[in-house]
Amino acid sequence: MRFGWRSGIALWSAVLAGMTIAQDASLPVYKPQRSVSGTIRVCGSPQMADLLKRYEEGFAKLQPLVHFDDQLKSTMTAVAGVSSGHADIGLLGREIWPEEEQAFISAKGHVPMVIDVATGSYDVPKATFALMIFVSRRNPLTSISMEQLERIFADNKRPIRTWGELGLSGKWAQRRIHLYGFPADNDKAKIFSKLVFANGERWNHGLKEFRNGADGIDAGQRIVEAIGNDPDGIGISNVHYGSEKVKVLAVASRQGAAVSPNKATVTDRRYPLTRAVYIVVDTAESDAVKEFLRYVLSLQGSEAVVEEGNYLPLPAEVAKRELLQLDTLH
Repeated sequence: MRFGWRSGIALWSAVLAGMTIAQDASLPVYKPQRSVSGTIRVCGSPQMADLLKRYEEGFAKLQPLVHFDDQLKSTMTAVAGVSSGHADIGLLGREIWPEEEQAFISAKGHVPMVIDVATGSYDVPKATFALMIFVSRRNPLTSISMEQLERIFADNKRPIRTWGELGLSGKWAQRRIHLYGFPADNDKAKIFSKLVFANGERWNHGLKEFRNGADGIDAGQRIVEAIGNDPDGIGISNVHYGSEKVKVLAVASRQGAAVSPNKATVTDRRYPLTRAVYIVVDTAESDAVKEFLRYVLSLQGSEAVVEEGNYLPLPAEVAKRELLQLDTLH
């Protein structure tokens, strides 16, 4: 049987929807352990505002005595808001940075509780998208390992600097690799280095860094455009910015086979450069906060993520692991 491209897209969408339903079905349904009341103060990521609203509206149907005071000005306020006592919950629209964790410890005397609440997007800008590795479409390379990425992008003791060292032969063997990516202080660079650089190395000084332009062009697009014009280029961006001049490589974890990034492999987190978004709380929190977090990690919370559409729902095993964390709140 043959399918047209529209039929193929519809079929693939149905497959993905079925996967999501099956995944959600194994999550616990939220049922109040106790009736709670009061105001929960929330600060942090404005990009997560729509998702937060869905969480709050669903929770209010089951816990009508709880109200919310949302001050979503910047992800940068998430950890500081909780550590200073100005907020009960911090929406962290990316991974927590080491300096944020250290500042929290200095203020409170203990580490914050950081709860994984949703998988980052597959291809939505400003929704913590998965990081992808691009090369020119003329480049014969099709996959790369996390170890190879480390040796390319880090100031490594065993550097890879030519395409021949990645297994390419003939005219490619002696050609130098050109690197493109985000500045080291960017959240995408920070999580890439955390995931890929095993020994705390610094970035390769040959990396050409791109920031968002004054002309409104995102750094991710500028990186992809540069690679499209450089057959020896390799860089970090996202498929949202893809073009006919480039292609995305499959990536192998340090223990597994290469996995191509697509919505399915990002949703189930098999793709190694998948990201997540988090909620930060203090380890001593109210019953209302604990109940709300139980709701976020429930089947209903997962449905809110699917309905919002930018982020992807948690794998069931991750949600269950995070629920165990809540038992330590007191």
